Amino acid sequence: MPSGKTHDAITLVLAAPTFAAAWGLTGSFKLAAAATCAMLFGGFMFGPDLDILSRQYTRWGVFRFLWLPYRAVFRHRSRWSHGIVFGTLIRVVYFAVAVTLLVWAAVYLRALFVAGGAPPGLDEVMGAWRAIIAGAAGYGVEASALWAVLAGLWWGAASHTLTDVAWSVVRKGSEIF
Repeated sequence: MPSGKTHDAITLVLAAPTFAAAWGLTGSFKLAAAATCAMLFGGFMFGPDLDILSRQYTRWGVFRFLWLPYRAVFRHRSRWSHGIVFGTLIRVVYFAVAVTLLVWAAVYLRALFVAGGAPPGLDEVMGAWRAIIAGAAGYGVEASALWAVLAGLWWGAASHTLTDVAWSVVRKGSEIF
């Protein structure tokens, strides 16, 4: 498979065409920038190799512990980690759940030890998510921006998987001759 440096170089090379395609499709500079930034994040930090000790995994620094359960559950290069359709979606859902649990644990511990009050329940956690969504909408973040970010994350990860597939095809093809 290609090295981490190769995947990083491909991610960088795809940034300009991604921006041009997104701008052409949406007609919006902001949406194109959002999609391109998400693609870069998807390629550098949020790609399929989070299931092994990789550049993507180590870039998370002190927060790499968030990916330990993911690494334990998903086999490397499985359809669930490297899959074109489900790979990014699974990582987005996994990350949202992991961050929610982490924030809930922090609020719980604060309520328990600092504030001396009752820890938050599930209703309060869901209410917090609703408030975050409403706040984002209040700042002009629209559903189209969310779709642009998701498309960018998907494209950043898909470029990694497609590079792996192309590498395998070229390598196997050269073995035939």
